[in-house]
Order: sequence, then C-alpha cells, then structure tokens
Amino acid sequence: MFNFIADTLFKLFREFGMHIAFARLLTLLIIVVGLILSWFVLFYILKKTSQYVVSLLNKRTVALWRIKLSERKFFQCAVALVPTIFIQKIVPQIFPPESKIGIFFLAIINIGLILNFTMIVITFLNAATDVLLLKETTKDKPIKSYFQVFKIIGWIIALILIVSIVLNTSPTGWLAGIGAFSAVLLLIFQDMIIGFVNSMQLASNDLVRNGDWITMSKFNADGEVEEINLTSVKVRNFDQTITTIPVRQMVQDSFQNWRGMQDKGIRRIKRAIKIDVSTIKSCNDEMLEKFRKVEILKEYIEKQQQEIDDYNENLKTNTSLIPNRKHQTNIGVLRAYIDAYLKNNPNVSEKGLIMVRQLTPNEYGLPLEIYCFANTSEWIPYENIQSDIFDHIYSVLPFFEIRAYQRDAAKKEPFEKIFELEELKEKKK
Repeated sequence: MFNFIADTLFKLFREFGMHIAFARLLTLLIIVVGLILSWFVLFYILKKTSQYVVSLLNKRTVALWRIKLSERKFFQCAVALVPTIFIQKIVPQIFPPESKIGIFFLAIINIGLILNFTMIVITFLNAATDVLLLKETTKDKPIKSYFQVFKIIGWIIALILIVSIVLNTSPTGWLAGIGAFSAVLLLIFQDMIIGFVNSMQLASNDLVRNGDWITMSKFNADGEVEEINLTSVKVRNFDQTITTIPVRQMVQDSFQNWRGMQDKGIRRIKRAIKIDVSTIKSCNDEMLEKFRKVEILKEYIEKQQQEIDDYNENLKTNTSLIPNRKHQTNIGVLRAYIDAYLKNNPNVSEKGLIMVRQLTPNEYGLPLEIYCFANTSEWIPYENIQSDIFDHIYSVLPFFEIRAYQRDAAKKEPFEKIFELEELKEKKK
C-alpha cells in the first residue's frame, strides 16, 4: 500500500513534466514529512490517551509509583515507542531493502528506538529513586549512588549499539575492543569507580544517611545530608548554604554524626560557670539555717550536718577553729542545690547522666561544670532549656553568697558589705 502511494506520487510529478531526479526528491521529501507527521499524530493520540487513563486511575486510587512515573514522564517515553516501531515497519514497504535511502532511514529509526528505550529505563530509575527516598525503610540509604551506576551502564550499552549501527558492525566486536581498552576505561572512569566503592562503604558501615545531621569542620559543613551520590555528599548547612563533600573524604577523614543523639531524643548540656574563689567560704549556723529553708536542700543539709557533727565529736582537737574540724561550705551546698534542681527539672532527661563537678581552677576562677541531658534533640527547644537552667543558676548565686567570676570582680564590694547595705536599706524602710 505505502509502496503504491510512493509510485503514484512519482508518476503524478512526472505527468506535470518534472525531471526524474527532482520528482524522486520531491516524492522522498513528501514521504519523509508524512512519516514525521504520522509519528507526531500517533504520539499525540497515545500521549493524551495515557494521560486520561492515568488521571482516571488517580481519581480512584492514589498510587505513589504512578504519580512519580508521571512526574518523570515515564508514560510519555513508553508511548513514544509505539509510533517509532510503527514507522520502522512501514519504511521497508516504501523503500526497497537494498536502497541506500531505506538503509539510512532504518538506521535513524533504530538509533531512535535505542535512545527511546534507554530513556524509558532512565525515567523508570528516576521514578524509583523518588519513591524509595520517600519510604521510611530506604529513605536514608544512598539510593542515587546505586541507580547512577545502572544509568551509566545503560548509556554505555546504548552508545555501543548506536556506534555499531552507524559503522554497520556487530556490537560483539566493540565489546571485544572494550575488553582490550579496559585500562583506558578504568583511567577515565576511576572517579566513578572509586566513588561507587566509597558509597558502598558508607552504606555498609552505616556511616551517614540522608537526613543525618553531620559536622565536618574541614569543609565547614554543619547541617543535614540532602543527597549521597557516586562522587559527593551534599550537605545543606543551617545557614542554608550548601557544602559538597567528596565521598572519598567522608570515608578517609573523620566527621561528627549527630544521628545517635537524634535517635535517643536527648541532647547533652555541658557548660561551666566560673566561680570567684574569693567568695568561697565555710557555712556558719546562720547560713545553714537560711539554706534549710530551701525545700530541695533541707534533707541534704540535715544529713550532712549530722554526719559532720558525729565526725567532729570524735576529734580530740580544738574544734572551735575551722581548720581543725569538718564543715560545710557554700560551694558544696550550691553543688548539692544544682544537682537537686536538675533532677527535679522536667526538661532534664532522666535517661542521661546528671552531674555537677569542679574542674581545675585557673586564672578565671573555679569552673563549676553542669553535665546533664535535655529531653529534646531539637535545636531551638534545646537552647531554650539550656538557657533557662543557667539563668536560674546565675540568679541564685547571691543567695549562696557566691559570685561568678568576671574581670572587674575585684572592684566590686565583698558580699558581706553588700548584705550590710541591703540590711540598712531594709531598716530605713
């Protein structure tokens, strides 16, 4: 039938007095344009039909796979295969098998089929990547790295087939040549191969996942991992900048992964208050009586004082002198108060260690370190909890007649004078 159309067009142009060569060229041009238009018309019909069918299915049931395949234009690539095969079957009926024009058109169509089929595979892998990255079981795995390998292999196979069609040779010969050319290929694709191996190491050792908060000072990276591919790890920092870290560096160098903290839902608070050592002193009866009025200290004060009294009674020295006897200090009572305060604080986790300890004194005073865990790993709530704890501790220091160290502390009045001035003010009132 199609051969009949070509012959009819040729005879018609000859009847109009056209030259044989010009008539053949015009006939060929009309046939080619007709084939191209036929491809586009058939593709348009199939495309609209597939879109209508997919929309109907989406109205009935929403499927994640179907949505992602549509977004990645998988169905368009799939329906494009049908008109291409249709044209491939028509060409031998229009042009003789031994015709150079027929061979040329078949080569072009076969190349189109290879590219079309490759795009079907690529769009399917892209859709599969999107779906797997949304699933809880696989969203933290380096899916893109694995699928990139399949994409590269697919394009290499497509390139080999296209070159074999252009040169009219068997693909097996090219594959044999590639085997001999493997050393050069290894040199060209060494970054990809090394990256793939490193990605496998990251995945198998579970070093980093998508969504992890990591810190790597060497690359100024401090944020969440957005993507892990063959050659790099993309990190979105908290200032919304993006840092790209080579996968090789992630395996070879050290970095901090905060996933364990996020999984447990707690975050460590470790900060010290510098105490002015000139304000540290032993507690007299008046101070102890004042400290007993604090509910969370009452039991501690009485227990400690009983132990101290029992100890001092057994001494055979003059216990009227402070160095000769055991006694409580305001810094010790403060430590007990902070410890009790943290244990009774609902924002401090009971799962983690709670400790108040003294560090080595230095020129900035005596560091009193607070070590505990907030019951959240979220940044803003964590900072608020930590700030509230230290706001309270700093505010109660004067109650224990203790002052935090700062550079101009030496110019300030001693606590005794401060308290005397306050008492005078109260008496005047």
